Amino acid sequence: MRLPLLLLFCCALLFPGPGAHAVVVLAADVPPYVIRSQQGAPSGMAIEVLEEAARRLREPLEIELMPLARALSQTRHRADVLLLPPARSPQREPLFLWIAPLLEEAFVLVSHRQHHPAPLSVKALSGLTLGAMRGSHGQSLIQPLKGVTRELVTEEVNNASKLALGRIQGWAVAWNTARYNQQRAGLPLADLVRGDTLQESALYLAASPQFPAAEALRWRKAIEEMREDGSLARILRQYDYQAP
Repeated sequence: MRLPLLLLFCCALLFPGPGAHAVVVLAADVPPYVIRSQQGAPSGMAIEVLEEAARRLREPLEIELMPLARALSQTRHRADVLLLPPARSPQREPLFLWIAPLLEEAFVLVSHRQHHPAPLSVKALSGLTLGAMRGSHGQSLIQPLKGVTRELVTEEVNNASKLALGRIQGWAVAWNTARYNQQRAGLPLADLVRGDTLQESALYLAASPQFPAAEALRWRKAIEEMREDGSLARILRQYDYQAP
């Protein structure tokens, strides 16, 4: 009887059953890092990186998809969850545990070639209306600017449409987010005019400061190994990622 029991025990370790405790991930709905699916689980650059890290750690994942502002808020009050994919900034630094960088991103000013063909400069924004997503790093970067009107949306694809219609003159957004949502809106990439860079920042796997340190270290090591063996870069290339 001992041999069958031993084999059963080994299988349970290698193949966790449905009742195995899953790691909860609060995933902010920000394409192309986290992409909502019409059917099935979400996809995206950050999701695929985390799924590969989870496979290496043999950890089941439970992904909770939600707007960015809500994901940021909930993570601060839930000590046992991971967060994807916040930009690291001085304002957010004390609010989260920054486990591992996933990719570098440029947050830029974007205009439309028909309505504002000259690249937008931070010094010449007075009187313009700028769009940003609520709770985003883009919103925080344009908050101190004087003489501008800010219009906030819950999804970046809405800013792509508003820019094309001339309802906003500028869009404060991560460059890869702008490109993806421009195509998602069915609009030509060539219409986007890249202006000043507001900030370059890394997008992270993060968590509450109360997240267990030993678990955070395991995830950090897994992602570092992916960076070293080239698998992280391969995932990003599948999404036509453009580094700053």
